[in-house]
Amino acid sequence: VHHARSLPLTTGGQEPNTYVKVYLKPDPTKATKRKTKVVRKNCFPSFMETLEYRMPLDFIQSRLLQVTVWSHDSLQENEFLGGVQLDLSGMNLRQEIIRWFPLEFLPRS
Repeated sequence: VHHARSLPLTTGGQEPNTYVKVYLKPDPTKATKRKTKVVRKNCFPSFMETLEYRMPLDFIQSRLLQVTVWSHDSLQENEFLGGVQLDLSGMNLRQEIIRWFPLEFLPRS
């Protein structure tokens, strides 16, 4: 996870305390959950983190990667900012993929 850009302000009108959460879907037990560190008060955060899965490649390629972006709030529920689901079956996962993916609204699941 490298960067995000042009993230919205929180509902309170503040710059978000942004972090990224990923899952390999389907994942009913949330065993594949990975998270970045929080980048405080930034609509253009840089994470520069590698979130690894030590699983067989054919298993990973049979899944969807759900990427969601959140604003951390220590006093209230964290606020959803957007997300994207990526079909991993058509991607070359043996090399790093550097590309922008537009965020959309995704229902929580």
